Amino acid sequence: MSQRPALLIAVLALAAACVDQPTSHLSRPSADILDGASGGNAHFYFLPPLAPDPGPGAGNDATQSPVVQICQWDGASCVLVLATYTMDLATTTTTQAGNSETVRLGDAHFIVNWHTEDFALDPALTYRVCVKVNDVELGFVDVDVVSSGRDLRIVADGYVGILDGRTLPIKFRVEPGALDVGGGHCGGIPV
Repeated sequence: MSQRPALLIAVLALAAACVDQPTSHLSRPSADILDGASGGNAHFYFLPPLAPDPGPGAGNDATQSPVVQICQWDGASCVLVLATYTMDLATTTTTQAGNSETVRLGDAHFIVNWHTEDFALDPALTYRVCVKVNDVELGFVDVDVVSSGRDLRIVADGYVGILDGRTLPIKFRVEPGALDVGGGHCGGIPV
């Protein structure tokens, strides 16, 4: 039997594997989420659409003043801080002009909307959303910004996918006791 058919099949299989394959995740850092549902602070939870609903828990501590920071993440540290959202517009800072977003108290949670259309995001990069209260890092989630709806279907496990130009509601619950536990290392984002 000739080796040509086997060689031809191998070449065709290799060529088929290279056609129309997404490359956006090949050099990305590993995705991560850290909250009470993923082995982090048992009194801090990201809520949908960032993570599955963890249930009612112990309630939200409305006396806290959380800070949400978003940075470009290289897998080991934050390279560039894009936004620092506080509950006071005067202390909220972003790399975009005309920001009007703040962290707000919602119905049993906190929320801030990240309007990605206002930022020059790169789908080849990873972004990290970190939640802090005072100097205590409570948790974080990694975000994969994609340029097409088709790419949303192939967002790697562990990442939260968002279509560039859309708004990502960042919802989370800070339960009583969250500051006593701490959370996770957000990657060197300054407080």
